[in-house]
Amino acid sequence: MWLWLLALLGLWLLRRWHRERQTVPGLGEKFVLITGCDSGFGNLLARQLDERGLRVLAGCLTESGAARLRAAASSRLQTVLLDVTSSSSIAAAAAWVQEHVRRSALLRRLSSPRLSRVTARMQHALLSRNPRSRYAAGWDALLFLLPLSYCPTWLYDAFYAFVMPKPGCGAPTRP
Repeated sequence: MWLWLLALLGLWLLRRWHRERQTVPGLGEKFVLITGCDSGFGNLLARQLDERGLRVLAGCLTESGAARLRAAASSRLQTVLLDVTSSSSIAAAAAWVQEHVRRSALLRRLSSPRLSRVTARMQHALLSRNPRSRYAAGWDALLFLLPLSYCPTWLYDAFYAFVMPKPGCGAPTRP
């Protein structure tokens, strides 16, 4: 009996290892926009994804940070000056990204445009003397995501695999 359970556990672990090693097909055709690429996590992620063959659109705050990143990466990585605190800078960067990507699915939303729900929860978490351990910023989060956060990870992953769109299944490119 124990031998069968051990064999099933081994097969399950082998299957899990195999599934987690698979990557999205056509990485050379995918674009990734990353902000904060002058240094730190953004810079490291941009360089790592560039090494994996993705086309990286890196938003940098300063020209010197952008130049250092371009020097450390391949020609697939392109930089844009982006100050996320400036609406005009964001608009210019969005136009630059649209020009480089030329895909209608780029700005497709999967969430609510009402960000005040999220920021209100963040404000409560930062300023409250007794913050909650988990917050829900909408009905979808309250009814589905919050209960799933208490479930085992495999159930949470299975739910997302069933509900969310598959990578690379966006709208077709424009001619």
